[in-house]
Amino acid sequence: MRMRIGIATVVLFLAGCLSPHRSVMTDTRPTGWGKEVEIAFDNEDTVSRQDLCIVLRYNEQFRGDSLRLTVCTITPDTICYEEPFTLFVPKRAHPAPLRDEISVTYRRNVVLSKAGEYRMTFTPMTRVSGVEAIGINLEKTE
Repeated sequence: MRMRIGIATVVLFLAGCLSPHRSVMTDTRPTGWGKEVEIAFDNEDTVSRQDLCIVLRYNEQFRGDSLRLTVCTITPDTICYEEPFTLFVPKRAHPAPLRDEISVTYRRNVVLSKAGEYRMTFTPMTRVSGVEAIGINLEKTE
């Protein structure tokens, strides 16, 4: 009986740790980011719909109100989909902390239909200062 309760407790604890969100980030060069950076994540869920959000971490050196990027997604079977994307960065209405972070929807209700490693690259169209990291947040939709 004690063993069953122990196993049930462990299973419930582990199930509580599962999250419908996954984030993958990579650092950039905050003093002047101008080159491609890459992230990679594994996908095992080939049926659920997900929202993909680009996450941007920046500091007070970032002066713009938008960031123009080229986003390239490479699927496990090496198909590459590349497109321009503009991230609009809201003005700070409060005293700025050392850094700020925003999450902007990139794609809604996406099904990653291939199992395996997906890679994404982010390249700014012009050199930019103040961007510390960029990445993707995957959120399962209901």
